Amino acid sequence: MSETDMPSIAVIADAHFHDVHADFGLSANEAGLSLRRLADTVKSLRVFNESARALNHALEDIARRGIKHVVLLGDYSDDGQVATLDRLSRLLSDFELRFGMRFYAVAGNHDIFAAQGRHRSKRFLCEGGDYVLSTSDPAVSDVNARRTVVTPAMYCHGYPAGLQPMQRNGFFRRGDEILWETPFGDSDNPLSRVYEANSSQGEVTHQLMDASYLVEPLPGLWMLMIDANVFVPLGPCDADTNAETFADSTDAGWNAIPEQKPFILKWMKEVAVRAEQSGKHLLTFSHYPALDPLRNTSESEKMLTGETMLSKRIPGAAVAEAFLEAGIKVHFSGHLHINDTALYENARGFVVNVGVPSLVAYPAAYKIVSLSGDKLEIETVSIGECGFDPVVTQSYRHEIEETGLPAERLMRARSYGEFLYEHLGHLVSRRYLRREWPPELAELVRALTLADVAAIALQTGAAAEPDPADFSDTTMRKPEFNADMTARLKLLTGTEPEYLATIPLLTFLEDWYRLKMAGGLALRDIPVERKQAYDAVMRLFDRGADMVKPDGLKAQLAMLFAIYEKYDGLPSENFSVCLQTGKISVRRPEADALAS
Repeated sequence: MSETDMPSIAVIADAHFHDVHADFGLSANEAGLSLRRLADTVKSLRVFNESARALNHALEDIARRGIKHVVLLGDYSDDGQVATLDRLSRLLSDFELRFGMRFYAVAGNHDIFAAQGRHRSKRFLCEGGDYVLSTSDPAVSDVNARRTVVTPAMYCHGYPAGLQPMQRNGFFRRGDEILWETPFGDSDNPLSRVYEANSSQGEVTHQLMDASYLVEPLPGLWMLMIDANVFVPLGPCDADTNAETFADSTDAGWNAIPEQKPFILKWMKEVAVRAEQSGKHLLTFSHYPALDPLRNTSESEKMLTGETMLSKRIPGAAVAEAFLEAGIKVHFSGHLHINDTALYENARGFVVNVGVPSLVAYPAAYKIVSLSGDKLEIETVSIGECGFDPVVTQSYRHEIEETGLPAERLMRARSYGEFLYEHLGHLVSRRYLRREWPPELAELVRALTLADVAAIALQTGAAAEPDPADFSDTTMRKPEFNADMTARLKLLTGTEPEYLATIPLLTFLEDWYRLKMAGGLALRDIPVERKQAYDAVMRLFDRGADMVKPDGLKAQLAMLFAIYEKYDGLPSENFSVCLQTGKISVRRPEADALAS
């Protein structure tokens, strides 16, 4: 191995670890497990009861590959609960003991909260489809719960107490590191790692700990682990009402760093200069993305649906410029559960942001990072083959039988990967269309087929803006309603119109979200013929003329497909980054095999 090559590291984001065997002060069901309800799972952006098995599967796979160093990119816990972090710490210690692994974590918005922490409450499944409420807050009640259990095991601590269960995993010095330091010096004492957090108007100030650190786990590799949690004070600190004292960090991220934590950017620049001068490879990690992971579609999406929960969390261009100014070339992030590679470049340099997907949402994968000369090699490893816990599966079936929950599509899944594939599809109709899409457009998505969309794309004038009521007329829904239109569709798309009529627009939208979240990984799961049909319809729209009337149906559909086209962006599965130029290239498996 040359001095420019070094052992691989693994990067896991958003494990959201919840151990069904953890003790939250209750025994909600016959199996004695702390099982979250499927009713809550199908409305959530992540799954719950599968998380411990998924993380264990990923770590076993990493161990099998002989990888010793693992980065945890925040949201390593379900919600920072005391019992959860205790179980997670035990799991990581077990892998360290058995395989010699070392873990390096950054905190996410689900792991810790401000100075004093905050209460958490969760519903756990019991027999008959009922649930027990477990909470750390004595003031919380739920009239629909079979019973309520108040336990300190459900509490989420703040800084620094919330870091103590993970103290061996990077946040504090262990003593055998080649290098370990913080923005404040080489002490790991929490009292020496504080900064002033200011309210938006500057009238309220609190002292908070920052958990950033720089570590050299291998000779020549510097890992800059940034605590990008930003808790903005809202009022005077009160231990009894701390949740209301600080704004949640979820939507802030890097957009708030320049104002709230300017010392971080200054330190990043200093570290980058030192790394360059001493010949170190520098990789930067934080929970939040530094570049737009939506392939620069955020503004178009806001025009189409309005501001969404995701669009509020997209970093602005100023963040990219700040990274460029700091000399940071490669940054790994989680938070949004998106598998993506983003590039920002100009005459002064480049920044690459590698978005790592979650283990508990589609497409469920982790990254392996290797340095070879002036190239960073990145491999994305799916954990879709992870097995199910039969007790959990049976509990879901009982819940469906008892409550009539419409979630059968999830139960048909034969693997964890299929389960998450169906989970995201379920979210499209049960969450996204209901919460984020304009009602009229959501109604049309449920009514149209690809044949209807293709026909609208080819129409001009008033014909391109049909009355939604027309789509209840079966003659309008069939391609044969117009022989000339049928012939044009076949000629222009190369696809039989009858086949387009079998694909609901809702199916396209489900795949639209899968491509949005998974990038190229989704192509494994979308049938080739269906993807070709999407591409054929996409090409029917005129990007300029068809978007002239932004509130018209044709313009909305044109924008929907224009966003879809951009989801086919930079390589995000197996690729390399040239650390000199920023060029991103697809890695060819056959080339890797020859080089090994």
